Amino acid sequence: MGFRALHIARSSLLAHQSALDITSGNIANVNTPGYTRRRAHFSPIVPEPGRMGTGVRVELLAEFRHRYLDTQIRSLLSRQSRTQADELLLQRLVALFGEAGQEAIAGLFQRFFDAVHAAVVRPEDLAVRELLLQRAAELAAGFRQLGAELRALRAELLQQLSERTETFNRLLQQLADVNAARALAPEGSERAQALADEQTRLLNELARLAPVVATVDARGRVTVSLAGHTLLAETTVLPLRLQSSVRATGEYHAELLVSLPAGGTDPVLSFAEGELGSLLEHYNVTLDPQEQGTALSLPRELDSFVAQWVDRVNALVARGYGLNDTGPSPPGRRLFEGQSMETLRLSADVAAAPQALPLADRAGEPGNSAIAQQLLALAELPVFAGGYTAQGFFAAMVTRIGEILASAQQRNEWLQSSLQQLETQRQALSGVNMDEEAMNLIRYQKAYEAAARVATVAASLLDTLLRMGT
Repeated sequence: MGFRALHIARSSLLAHQSALDITSGNIANVNTPGYTRRRAHFSPIVPEPGRMGTGVRVELLAEFRHRYLDTQIRSLLSRQSRTQADELLLQRLVALFGEAGQEAIAGLFQRFFDAVHAAVVRPEDLAVRELLLQRAAELAAGFRQLGAELRALRAELLQQLSERTETFNRLLQQLADVNAARALAPEGSERAQALADEQTRLLNELARLAPVVATVDARGRVTVSLAGHTLLAETTVLPLRLQSSVRATGEYHAELLVSLPAGGTDPVLSFAEGELGSLLEHYNVTLDPQEQGTALSLPRELDSFVAQWVDRVNALVARGYGLNDTGPSPPGRRLFEGQSMETLRLSADVAAAPQALPLADRAGEPGNSAIAQQLLALAELPVFAGGYTAQGFFAAMVTRIGEILASAQQRNEWLQSSLQQLETQRQALSGVNMDEEAMNLIRYQKAYEAAARVATVAASLLDTLLRMGT
């Protein structure tokens, strides 16, 4: 009788000690991202036939994981990460196009037309002509700098693509290692729960990079697919490979492929969400000067504007005469050369010869500024890029980028709000509730103390029986 009671008391002490340990772990991880609360599941120890009373044991940990919510959260994480990456790039472009000061393109245009205005008033003044050439050279240098900065930004995106692809592959391999450990962990054990939490964390990190889809098999192993292609099955990983190539159209195009075993053709992945989706689109479209589609391509539109600007300015200047020209035909000089941002320069026809700058429409008339007047009028003519003035084109460009940025910021705010709502639901279902844990602590403590009291009484009874026997 005494031995049996001691055995029962011992099982109760061990079971409630385990429950206290589990509750302590919940409290310790109350602020751990992705942690799912544990709960001890008690079951009675079945007594032998003819025996009375039974002990208790912790059979497994109760499951509080909600995979549907986890899937929804991953979907929002992919969309939010895409929007955040868009927002970051657009902010840099707004700063690049809309920075205040005279070094901005709009300011350079204003200084150029101010110099043209001075040449209209005093076309025979060599100092005024030199100033006009200087302002034209500054304008060309401003476009070259803008083109170089856009090209550098695009190269930076390619580097980020390479780094994020490596991160994605590393996370896949970590998830494969967790799969291997998860298959060996007893179902319902603390180790299985901890490994499942780690799987959730890794999947969330993957979702921020790309819109992955995950399924879980009966042994707790995760299968990961992206754009219809399986990248992880049990412990087998098919990593992503970044490929950059030049198409027949001249476009430098980046794409992600699945690295298949030897002998297979690596399929190209197509997706829009996640940070990788954002980087791919902006590299392949937004910053591609050779983009052939209808989407916004900043270098393409700017190069087109530069070509129009050079053609119109040179068409006017080619009809003019310099201070020393005698005719009868105009010499056909140019003010600019180049048909893109990075090739725009002051023409060698006038670069070191201010007297050769054609500002008159007739030879031998130093005070004639008819060509300069036509250049000045160009500032107000809406003949660029479908109906804009030269400065109006850049104002419209900044406005357009700003509108896209505002739209991205609104999407980000909405997605953040939706994500917070889902996280709140997940926390209510799977997270740690401190009030509940405090109540469990008291409950398990009282049970432990009662079991200890049973053990004391049983030991006392056994001691009495042993003395009676002597």
